[in-house]
Amino acid sequence: MIDHQAPDNEVLDTQTFQRGGRFFEIHVKGHLSSQWSDWLEGLQAKLLDNGEMILSGHLVDQAALMGVLNRLYSLNLALLSVNEVDQNDRH
Repeated sequence: MIDHQAPDNEVLDTQTFQRGGRFFEIHVKGHLSSQWSDWLEGLQAKLLDNGEMILSGHLVDQAALMGVLNRLYSLNLALLSVNEVDQNDRH
């Protein structure tokens, strides 16, 4: 039998989401205009010269993160990475 449970360090802690969300950077291949921001939970888009884009911002819970990832998938944008960014390290 295969165990599909993620290791503890990869599980998103719902209590942290409840305290105001987590900050994520989602790196995709492709560009979207800023008009898509509301549809993507208010994430800010940084367009890169190489045809890639980094979406960043706070997401309130796991459902919001999955919603964004599903929307990107429905737009046929290739997901390159998803990273949680510790705001204490950004100073």
